[in-house]
Amino acid sequence: MPSDSAIILSSTAADIISTTSIEEMASHTTACRADNFVRWHLGRPFYAVWIVEADTAEMRAHISTMRRHLGDWLLPDYRRQPHITLAVCGFPQTYATDAHSYTEADFHRDIAGLQTSSPASLQLSTGAADSFTTAAYLGLKGDIEPLHAMRARLRAAETQPYVPHITAGFYRRRLPMNDVQQKLAALALPEISLEINTITLAVYASAEIAGGLFPVCRYHLHENKLQMVKSGYLPWRMPATA
Repeated sequence: MPSDSAIILSSTAADIISTTSIEEMASHTTACRADNFVRWHLGRPFYAVWIVEADTAEMRAHISTMRRHLGDWLLPDYRRQPHITLAVCGFPQTYATDAHSYTEADFHRDIAGLQTSSPASLQLSTGAADSFTTAAYLGLKGDIEPLHAMRARLRAAETQPYVPHITAGFYRRRLPMNDVQQKLAALALPEISLEINTITLAVYASAEIAGGLFPVCRYHLHENKLQMVKSGYLPWRMPATA
């Protein structure tokens, strides 16, 4: 995570994962900036996250509508596909060098945790547009508790309340939160249903605040089976399936 607290982006510049009591009391949004955050990634090229993919035509249309509605309040060039961040992992590395490292042992612990007990599928649907201090997002409802359970099995430390959501973009300026909430409340977006059968380990370029996600593997919940997509983002050898 970028150590510069001038931008409070959840462990990632990847996505905002949750809200805090500070955010709940905040009167204004936080201005984010497009930066390399080299003091955070230290030259490590990728950051890994467990996500639920939600990259459908309907969802892309909703996110585009939100971005148009908020206009230049948001940073431009948000290229991250619609998704639900389940748990952040770290920088894929052969050996751990700090608390942000993600090693082969960590990966296998994640898979073992998922195999212990995971639902065969989840039913989610979109809710209202809402906001954290750093980002606008689309809320979710439905099988939220199973998401919490899977998140816990993926070693995610619950230091903050987990709020499943789909990010629309990061704020580029400091704005009164009341103005933001009023503007978002004016949006009337039809509900979208999502049936979740897989979760995905993906990476993004750590030097890009809002670059695309690249799937590494998908874990099929019903079959308890791992399907490799592109293991080259990891510095260890992976089987085609597991």
